[in-house]
Amino acid sequence: MIRFVIVISASLTLLLFASACTDFVEPNQLAFVLGTAFDHDEDGQIEISHQICIPSQINGSSKGGGSGDSDGYIVMTAKGRDILDASEKIQKKLSRRLLTNHRVIIAISEEFFSKNEVDKLFDELGRDPANNQRDITVMIKGKSAKDFLMSKHPLEHLSSIAAGKELHINGMKSYSTRQFIIDSSAEEHRTLVPILQIQNTQVSRNKKDPMAVLSGYAVLNNKLKIGGVLDDVEGSQTAWMSGKDGVRVLTIPWKDGKGELSFRLTHLKREISSVGDNDPRQVVLTVKAQAYLLENTTQMDMSEVSNLLEVQKHLNDQLREELQPTLKKVQNWGPDVFGIGAYLHRHYPTWWRTHKEDWDGNFKQLDVTIQANVRLRSIGATGGQIKRRS
Repeated sequence: MIRFVIVISASLTLLLFASACTDFVEPNQLAFVLGTAFDHDEDGQIEISHQICIPSQINGSSKGGGSGDSDGYIVMTAKGRDILDASEKIQKKLSRRLLTNHRVIIAISEEFFSKNEVDKLFDELGRDPANNQRDITVMIKGKSAKDFLMSKHPLEHLSSIAAGKELHINGMKSYSTRQFIIDSSAEEHRTLVPILQIQNTQVSRNKKDPMAVLSGYAVLNNKLKIGGVLDDVEGSQTAWMSGKDGVRVLTIPWKDGKGELSFRLTHLKREISSVGDNDPRQVVLTVKAQAYLLENTTQMDMSEVSNLLEVQKHLNDQLREELQPTLKKVQNWGPDVFGIGAYLHRHYPTWWRTHKEDWDGNFKQLDVTIQANVRLRSIGATGGQIKRRS
């Protein structure tokens, strides 16, 4: 009996190890998706495009720098009733299994936002564990999202990698698919999406190449429709006021109009508070940062403490004057991308219950004031004033 039990146990163990390898896929049997595009289809279906890299053609030995003699990727497109249906049609055209875990960019065309229910996309993107949700969601303005995947970049092999690096190096780390899902499902705040636009850019003396560059931000309402579009400067300001980083370099004119001051801003934060304990309709939004003076074309000697304090005060005054119109512009559209509703929900739950149903409309009625609390931490390596020739 004991011998029989040992034989059965050994057989089951061997069977377990043998069956564990049947579903294993070697790396050279995988198709690595680095970018996915969603475009509108007039037939009522969804058009999906996957940018799939070809590892053998994007190694360091390829000629011609970043562009190379070979594209180093393919873009496969299919239409379907939903994401899974279209992706399965793409899979049937490939000799390798699609892998989306390393995806960098999810690109959605402006037309798709205006003509489709975008929230349906994020059911599959949030439900399927094959999606890492670390990829960045962007809107493509003017052209189709597939055109973005097919565009080239002078420095990178793939447009999706180039866009991901551009957004990351400029401090835009809060626009992942996961964050999009969180923002779009919350009732207290709305979603802010970066916009990429394909523009002809001068890359050499005799050559212009189409490149996808950051051109602004889209403010989405509670239906994930475009409530308004901000340019790059306004969008960066709104991102700061929304707690999503934002402004990195700031140049302001001096009071007398003679010269400018340029700063690098770090440790960007924002705080929300109310004016009175019992009046949630009056809100103060305070932006905070540390400033480092990197260029001074005025006649001030920054080694003097009085000038340093005056510059710091002027910097905060200028920020208030620039940020207040941007906030008012977004507020007039209705979507609360600043998260003020979340603050009121936590601090005034009774008031919130009676105003949350039409928050986009009620947000317009709030009195929101901007304050700035930026500290000047450094006046640069040279310290005081650089003497200029008369």
